[in-house]
Amino acid sequence: MQRLAEPDESLVSRVLDEVGFEDRLIGYRVRRRAGAIRASMYSFEEVVHLLNDSFPCLNLEKLAEWIRVVIKDEELSARIKEAIELQSNYRDRMLRIRILMGERLCQCRKAPY
Repeated sequence: MQRLAEPDESLVSRVLDEVGFEDRLIGYRVRRRAGAIRASMYSFEEVVHLLNDSFPCLNLEKLAEWIRVVIKDEELSARIKEAIELQSNYRDRMLRIRILMGERLCQCRKAPY
């Protein structure tokens, strides 16, 4: 698995900042008794938290598009699309994407900017 390239200062800023209402991402946390609980996410970090949930539900194609258009991270978006195509089931796709997004978040937190 190839690591993501180090982010520049503008990408670090977009990853660590919140987005506006129009640019939020919608996902769900699935619970046994309560069913799907809607989650409106306004930051990259909130998406990572959802992916770390025990039963996350997220449209992965929309996630890749959100990363490309809103966060403006072409590399991560391409890697997410690649994970969608290569992994055989939803669980494996989610695990791979969670690793990629966690890696990018760690890179941005550690950036010297």
